[in-house]
Amino acid sequence: MKVHNPMISYHSLEGGKSDRVMGVDAHPDVCDGIVVFATVGGGGSGEVRIWSIAPGDEQPKFRSALAKGHDGSVNCARWAPDGCRLASAGDRGTVCLWRGGSDAAWWCELDEKNERARCDHLNHADDVYDVAWSPCGKWLLTGAIDGSATVWDTCSRRPVKVLRDHAHYIQGVCWDPLGNYLATASSDRSLKVYELPPKWHASKKNLKTTTVRWWTDPHELPQKKGKKTAEEPKAKPRSALFASETAHASFFRRLCASADGSLIITPGAASKEGQRGSVTLHKAQLDRGPVSFLPSPDGSATACRACPALVDGTQSSLVAVCAHDAVAVYDVTKNTPCALASGLHYAALTDAAWAADASLLVVASADGYLSFLRFEPGDLGAKCAAPPRVLLPAGLDDLPRAPPAPAKDDDVVLVGVTPAPPQAPSTPGGAVPASPAGSAKKKKRIAPTLLAPPTPVKSPAKSPAKEPAPEPTEAPPAKKKKRIAPTLLQPVP
Repeated sequence: MKVHNPMISYHSLEGGKSDRVMGVDAHPDVCDGIVVFATVGGGGSGEVRIWSIAPGDEQPKFRSALAKGHDGSVNCARWAPDGCRLASAGDRGTVCLWRGGSDAAWWCELDEKNERARCDHLNHADDVYDVAWSPCGKWLLTGAIDGSATVWDTCSRRPVKVLRDHAHYIQGVCWDPLGNYLATASSDRSLKVYELPPKWHASKKNLKTTTVRWWTDPHELPQKKGKKTAEEPKAKPRSALFASETAHASFFRRLCASADGSLIITPGAASKEGQRGSVTLHKAQLDRGPVSFLPSPDGSATACRACPALVDGTQSSLVAVCAHDAVAVYDVTKNTPCALASGLHYAALTDAAWAADASLLVVASADGYLSFLRFEPGDLGAKCAAPPRVLLPAGLDDLPRAPPAPAKDDDVVLVGVTPAPPQAPSTPGGAVPASPAGSAKKKKRIAPTLLAPPTPVKSPAKSPAKEPAPEPTEAPPAKKKKRIAPTLLQPVP
């Protein structure tokens, strides 16, 4: 293993000082050993910067910057499984979806070609600390400090599910690589695991939730209600599985799932003896507590990133655990690290990212610098390919598409449009003229139906000739004669 720590200011503040690097993620496409990755900073620039590093280089090269998307600190960035979208989240509830090409070369040549990635926004109510893509790339999970986790449809940009089960900040989210569950970690010292049944996105029912909070021990059970007998032993107080917010002095608890989806690795844990580290939970045995405890080499663990490739032979998964000033690579079946690097930075580590071929591990720190851990073949064991990508469910599209045009033989019924005449008039030569393609159809004239007799309107001008009035069907009622008093014009002789 080789470690490089180049002194490069990845994000700068006013005055030339290096800004904190809050997140890093590698593109899923690796071409000729060149790894493309994105970094985000904690300052007010709001930029997402794209870098690349070749196999023989010790320093990365700046490629392009994605600007005018955020108006504050950016906390996290994650590539979609297809590689054509990049999600970045930050303060003020802003989540940006950058759309571009699926290959890594397209993102590296943005500035050279004078192109820009399309940016779509998802608006949260509060700051967002972490995001996670679904394995099919259609949905995005976000966790905010208001205690809510939201599942977004990236095509319609509307929320599908809003999960409000935490009582404090959500500091980490993850999605199962096989698409069977999603998980959230919060500063309320709990882990929530949500099962995803078939067609969960179309159902209005709440997702089945499992909460993990305590170390499971038969001698440490909650006392039952009712009277206690003298022979019944007293139950010991239960031990919390995760460290408190005071002991875990970090913004993040970035958890992850193993490459095969069977294990959940969560940082910010504390053993019964007070040792800090991460815990490994089996998805099918959450009620039995952790499967193993991965001790942290230095301080509390802040982030866990699973290796995309499985170890050949045992089919186990590798995970990188970031602590305060050290990073350790564990085999989840063992409690001792197979690789360890410490004394790399002056501040706490914030995030890590694996290359798709597991040849490089990029580690980010709050001091504004990155470290690159290169692994030669055989350093981490014989690696095999990652599990196949989960496809979209039937009836769903990854990206919005136009509806297909109807076939010629299909009968299409249009409201207010009459079909074309069956035969066209013949010409003197006996040939039938061909109708032009795409000609407009005549609209159908609809005769109005009289619902009530119209009210007669008197005309101000008199007509020269009066038409005879129609004879009434019924005889009108007889009118009473009016008596008029005579007027004397001259005296009677």
